[in-house]
Amino acid sequence: MRIDLKAKRVELSAQEFATFRPGPGAGAGGAPWRAEAGRQWHETMRKVAEAEGQGWQFERTIACEVGALGWTIAITGRADQWRETETEVSIREIKTISLKLPRKPEFLLGRFAHHFLQLAAYCHAARLGSGAREVKGELIFIDPADGTRQPVALPRTAEADLLAQAEVLAAHAENRRASHARLLNLPERLPFKEPRPEWLQCGADLDQAGLDSPTRLLVAPTGFGKTSAALRHGLGLLRGGRAGRLLYLTGKGTGQTQVLTELRRLARSKELRAVLLRPRAEHEVEGITDDPEQIRRNWANAKIDPQHLLEEAADLRRVREIGRIAGVPPWDITKAMLGHADVVICDYNYVFSPRNRAALETVPGWDIADTVLVVDEAHNLPDRAAECLSLRDDEQSAADFAFTLTRFRAPEAWCQTAQMWADFLHRLPKADALSPDDRVEAMAIAERMSVLAAEHPFNTDDLPDAAKQAVWNAASWSDRLEAADLGWLLWSPKPGLLSLDCLSAAKATGERLRAFGHTLLMTATPGPRGSLAADCGLDSDHLVTVHALAPWRQGAYTVAIDGRVDTRLKTRDTHIARTAAALLRLSQEGAVAAFFPSYKYAEAAVKEVKNLDPKADVALQPRGLGPEGTARFVEDSLNRYTILCLILGGSLGEGVDMLGGRIRSAVVIGPALPEVNALQEARRKMFAEAGAEDAFSLAYVRPGMRKVNQALGRLVRAPGHTARVLLHCRRFADEAYRSLLSTEYGDPQVLADDDEFVGWSARS
Repeated sequence: MRIDLKAKRVELSAQEFATFRPGPGAGAGGAPWRAEAGRQWHETMRKVAEAEGQGWQFERTIACEVGALGWTIAITGRADQWRETETEVSIREIKTISLKLPRKPEFLLGRFAHHFLQLAAYCHAARLGSGAREVKGELIFIDPADGTRQPVALPRTAEADLLAQAEVLAAHAENRRASHARLLNLPERLPFKEPRPEWLQCGADLDQAGLDSPTRLLVAPTGFGKTSAALRHGLGLLRGGRAGRLLYLTGKGTGQTQVLTELRRLARSKELRAVLLRPRAEHEVEGITDDPEQIRRNWANAKIDPQHLLEEAADLRRVREIGRIAGVPPWDITKAMLGHADVVICDYNYVFSPRNRAALETVPGWDIADTVLVVDEAHNLPDRAAECLSLRDDEQSAADFAFTLTRFRAPEAWCQTAQMWADFLHRLPKADALSPDDRVEAMAIAERMSVLAAEHPFNTDDLPDAAKQAVWNAASWSDRLEAADLGWLLWSPKPGLLSLDCLSAAKATGERLRAFGHTLLMTATPGPRGSLAADCGLDSDHLVTVHALAPWRQGAYTVAIDGRVDTRLKTRDTHIARTAAALLRLSQEGAVAAFFPSYKYAEAAVKEVKNLDPKADVALQPRGLGPEGTARFVEDSLNRYTILCLILGGSLGEGVDMLGGRIRSAVVIGPALPEVNALQEARRKMFAEAGAEDAFSLAYVRPGMRKVNQALGRLVRAPGHTARVLLHCRRFADEAYRSLLSTEYGDPQVLADDDEFVGWSARS
């Protein structure tokens, strides 16, 4: 759908026109297996019509315009079957449905009103060009389970229904026009009472970059105020009429909440409508009907108004409460709010996952070319995008799926194939790469799964969400396995687990980024020049980079490399006592944040600290902390403990701004290289085959050092903050590692023995 606000014109397909609804069910998308089943039945019915020998045309292109509320609705589409005679035009639409037939025509008219609207659009186009000929429309419903067909004529109310739908769509377009007008008058505020000069300069540079290129990169240190700068820049584009919506991506829940807080410093909820889009699973409320008609009635009875909810800044907790009371799925409420939102804050997967991105792309009126995309922590994007394209399944999940299919009385072919897949995974040994025989077997079963819906139709709507996800994956495995050659790794990380991992998603990532009207990537750790652009599939020559300066960070760090220890896996146990002693020594002068590469390593260090000093105040970051739990842990620990043992790359190492100015010393225990496994080795080989001279560094060193820089960047977040940093491993002195340290850490001294360590800790 394309909305031209100046011309007051909406251009869309007949299917978009027919399925448009601003309330419950807004943005519902079709599943790929259903599309395949429909395609096969369309082909079957085409052969039947050809056999009739009555001059039927197929996939006839149509176009028409409908006026409503001062708007022009331009509809295009392709009618399944079209026949013209001297006296009449006949149009047929073929629709497969997951219901037993026959049914009463009035039931089908009510349940599948959108199918009749689509046919009505085709008939309207035919009337405009048919002269005096009569136009007849007919829907042919097909139950793909047994092939039962039921024709239903287009009702006499079809033209009135068409005009009513056009008015609904025009009203939505008018609302979008009003939103644009409201944005043009959006107050221009500063998020700080006294913005620093370098922050104001960054804003001016961003605005200029926005004129030079649709794709830009902001490189600014942690604590600079990147979020506020990006939001202010994005709102400026909305205010200037250069875009109609802002989409802000950040990976951690804590970060998303912080973005919303920063946004409210710039615009109030009545001035700017914003949605924090959390995962669908967090919306679930037990006991709510899944019947579409009942949901619509409940919605109307409760008088749910998505725009009002946006203006009152309703959060997920409020949406869940409304859904529970009204008997409406909270996810439907959030989806309806998305259609009216000016700003959407969410995870990367809503843009880069083929499955999850439908949540936004099916929102009525969503226009990617009219959207500003802001990607926070962009250094994480290449890995996250690759994860979104990867597939994984294990024997227990597969067995549960097979059992669920049996319980819901799925066709025998579904149950048998699902069980075959579960049995295959059960026999699968741990392997860095699947054997040729296992690969052939996986492809054969996946191919059988991919045609189940078309050859053995089954209504999957009633399945639990986990089973629906399994159906989706079943339809994806075959295509992905066919393409799983260069750039992919098919392996088994442990017995019974099959992984198809994307090694590089650069091409797909670049295509997605360039589709947006404006794209702004942000990071504090871009890596070597041009590397981030290449990893994101972008041409560095067309990526305008804005480097923001923070002079107050220069000299704020006192950094040394502890050459006394080697934290590699094979030697760390022999140095654990020295690690514990270093933490205790530094903690004598204030709180210490110790960043470890793994929980196992951190637990061993905590144990050794207690052995050396049973009264030591030491806390270990718990596993699985959510945003609220993370905040509580930090506040509680800083008040009660002296040594905080944290995990590099975790929520406290990246994305949390609570340590700045409150930590006297930080110790990074090793460079946190990724685990050596088949996936990382495949990436190293891919880099080597591409001609990279530093393939090991690209696959291991650079990701590990990025985590180090991210963690240390959180310690100095404002003028006056200082931090004493000990890089606790002799590998940091190696040029391959040292060259990847942020320049603001200076030229660290290498401590060769205990005397030098004691002297440095006393001086700093």
